Amino acid sequence: MHAQRMRAVRELSASTPVKAPSGFALAFLNTYVGDLNGPGTDSTLPMRYTITQLAGLTLERDVTVRVEYMPQPHDAPALLRICWEPDATIFPSFEGMLHAEATGEYSCTLSITGTYDVPGGVAGQLFDAVVGVRIAHGTLEGLLEQFRGAIEDDYKRRMEYA
Repeated sequence: MHAQRMRAVRELSASTPVKAPSGFALAFLNTYVGDLNGPGTDSTLPMRYTITQLAGLTLERDVTVRVEYMPQPHDAPALLRICWEPDATIFPSFEGMLHAEATGEYSCTLSITGTYDVPGGVAGQLFDAVVGVRIAHGTLEGLLEQFRGAIEDDYKRRMEYA
């Protein structure tokens, strides 16, 4: 009989303020991510994290990102399911949800929550506890900043012509 290996999962969350309505933010992201490499293809985004303690070393990998609109019952706010798979092992796979909560008529807080599998074995779990979780959280914050910039730029352009 083989012993089953225990899978360690870590939860992550991050949020950022956005100068655009919540509905616009999610609708934009649903299209933006899907069209990055052309309609009907997987979208690839660079994930970056700078480790300042190691002389500004920047870790970067391309990841395949997918978003999917998740209809909600009644008047519940919309959600986007987001997941990514890296092209290498520095960044683990991630599964989560993107949501935008209105903070005003023309502003919202964009949040991402989800989980990733901690690298295997005791060494991987130790690495994750010491460094990996900081890399994961910083990467998540960087992705939200990238999304915020794209949302705000597009919203501003559209409002100039409205």
